[in-house]
Amino acid sequence: MHLNDNEIILKEILPKKSFFFNLTEKIRIVFSFFYLAISVVLLFNMVFPLFFFAIIVFFTALYITIFRWVLRYFDLKNNYYVITNQRIIIANKKNDEIEKYKNIKEIDQVNIEMNKHFFGNIIFGEPENIFGCNDEPFSLFKRYGMNFSEDKYAFLSVENINEIVSIFKNLSLKINKTFY
Repeated sequence: MHLNDNEIILKEILPKKSFFFNLTEKIRIVFSFFYLAISVVLLFNMVFPLFFFAIIVFFTALYITIFRWVLRYFDLKNNYYVITNQRIIIANKKNDEIEKYKNIKEIDQVNIEMNKHFFGNIIFGEPENIFGCNDEPFSLFKRYGMNFSEDKYAFLSVENINEIVSIFKNLSLKINKTFY
């Protein structure tokens, strides 16, 4: 991994290979199974001209319900997280290359969602809203819709978050904690 000049690694974190479900994810899971059930009903009750539409809806629902979790698992398996004095980094374990990073100066807030065992997610910036904003492209009629977007800069499935909070405080970042 290539670091900038005068960049010092403060903490390296390996994500746990399990998922942390906050309230937003629980609502998304319920909605995704509801969407999958509707797509199955559409698939079996459609006439031939609308059959292709029903297939597209079914595979979209299948991805939202199951396959996005498979992709998230492989991200957890293949990535690790690094906190430096200049940026936060999501890097690949196999080739040690940086996949994503964000400069510390660009981070306005750190949202920490965790359980009583200090296991959870660290989101850099504002977390994705479950229903989104009026100007987001997934919205239906600019007011309704379910947001399945993942947070762009997030450390997922992190253990011992209480040890990491002190690093963010030393970097003078605003921290919002939520316990589930």
